Amino acid sequence: EIQAFCQQIKNELLQDLDEATPGSNLDFDRIEWRSRRRRNTLWLQLQQHAPGFSSMLLISLFGMAFLLLILSSDTNSLRSLELTNDYQGPPAIIAAATDDGLVIIRATSRQAQVIEHLAYITNPRNLQFSPDGRWLALQQGNTLHIIETRDAGQYTRITLTELADWAWSPDSQTLAYTDGLGQLGLLEVGTQTNRILVPAEEGAWGAPLWTSDGSQIAYAVTIPLPTTGGPHVRQGIWRVTLETGYRVELARNPTPTDTLLLPAAWANHDLILLAWDINAGIASNLPSLYRVDVAAHEIQPIEGNSLAQGTRLAWPVSSSGVTFMMDQDQLIALDLKDSARWVVPDPIPWPHMLDWAPNGAWAACVVPGVPEGEGLFLLAIHDGTLRPMQLPAGASEKAVFWAGYEHLFVIRQPQDTTISELWLVSLTTGEPPQRILTNARLPETGPHMGWRWQDVLAMQVITR
Repeated sequence: EIQAFCQQIKNELLQDLDEATPGSNLDFDRIEWRSRRRRNTLWLQLQQHAPGFSSMLLISLFGMAFLLLILSSDTNSLRSLELTNDYQGPPAIIAAATDDGLVIIRATSRQAQVIEHLAYITNPRNLQFSPDGRWLALQQGNTLHIIETRDAGQYTRITLTELADWAWSPDSQTLAYTDGLGQLGLLEVGTQTNRILVPAEEGAWGAPLWTSDGSQIAYAVTIPLPTTGGPHVRQGIWRVTLETGYRVELARNPTPTDTLLLPAAWANHDLILLAWDINAGIASNLPSLYRVDVAAHEIQPIEGNSLAQGTRLAWPVSSSGVTFMMDQDQLIALDLKDSARWVVPDPIPWPHMLDWAPNGAWAACVVPGVPEGEGLFLLAIHDGTLRPMQLPAGASEKAVFWAGYEHLFVIRQPQDTTISELWLVSLTTGEPPQRILTNARLPETGPHMGWRWQDVLAMQVITR
């Protein structure tokens, strides 16, 4: 009976459920146990966010420490230059390769200050400022860097090979370069446009040489290129006109299997060209010189030899067309205009580097084999007057460059060190020689004989 009663109740409940209709306030959501809401206090919020806050704090502290380390390292590296705080020379821009990267310095108004520190430029080559000092071109690895030396200046990179070379136009607006693969190109820095003047199959190689008006460029042609390792089938000096792209051979190398001729300098209103044999440097010999008559397309060897320093002549040509050479152990002055030559009186030891005054009247020479501080001389080209320039002892003179008409930049190596220094020497004011910076690197000597000072230091007087 009880079982029947229970079954009846079950049936009635099921029937009621089937007939029932849910009300509007009936909630079918999941039933959960609810407790009283806790107050969201500040302490509770700190407890909830403590793990994330701690992580962020640690990350921030680590970042600040890393930044301070970088700034401290950068400050220490710049401090090691020991820049003068009383610069006495003309306004100039300086690039120096150090163990901590490349440093660009502006020297003006009695102070020298760093305007750029490129820590990633650790092994630069061939530092060249444009004539106005606004641009710096250099190579690292297979990249040519063109840097504007102004705040937020432009920065351009060109891919080439390690045997590339380049030169700035007289107006500082264009960089001509050979890429080491046979091409001669032009980069116009104002518009940042790059174009090829000579295609690769024509074999352009070596440093381009601008004419005085910037309308033409002389360059070497070598077929095949020196990088192939085989003998040269054809080699000579060519010239290209920028406006038209017209190319003409100025002279052909008479001995292409033995010599590799590069253009070095123009003379006599760009009618005469001086060329030199860069292969001699590879063999550790003194390079031979050649005179090219542009109008006649003739090349004649010059009796005598010059001195190379890397891929440049250590004895350049003056603005009046005069250069030095050695002939039978005598220092000879040669006028390229008419091939006149004369023995330099009151001879000095062979200069291992010299530079000409802007007017060509004086040559500043650095000579080896003398006591420290006594290796700098001024030589008047016309009357042979020799003027020694005394510098402080403790360092030997290695290279010299004119800084306008009244000052010299002198590179020195302190005794028993592997660093170089840059000094300023005044020729007219009577001021004592002044060290501008120290702890620049020493250059390498290869691949073409002579220390390549253009790889570690470059200076340019700012005239405008």
